[in-house]
Amino acid sequence: TDRCGGFCQSTYDRSVYYAVSSSNTWDKSKCYSCPVGYHWASTEEGRKIFKNNNNWSETHVYYNQCGWIGYVYEGLTRYYFRFRDSASTSACKNAGNNDEYKVQSNSGTSNFAGIVCIKD
Repeated sequence: TDRCGGFCQSTYDRSVYYAVSSSNTWDKSKCYSCPVGYHWASTEEGRKIFKNNNNWSETHVYYNQCGWIGYVYEGLTRYYFRFRDSASTSACKNAGNNDEYKVQSNSGTSNFAGIVCIKD
């Protein structure tokens, strides 16, 4: 795992965590899981938290943090943190955007970074 143990707390909303996947290919049919005490966030939950259209902070979601070099960790490029219903909504948080930036859309399965978790 990376220097954050593969589980990094959001600097924008302290109830949100980003869980890094060992693979950078998103399996849309797989049910990924958060650690005990957290749940895999839905797109609606993400949109309620991350509504900002501006990048005003200097803290990225995961880019260049926790031992990552830009988007790369362990030789794999990782862009997108997914929500539990992203297979139907295409919603994601981009690792390189500032943490407060709104939920975006991308339906590709490559460059998967992991999932968005919320503390119960």
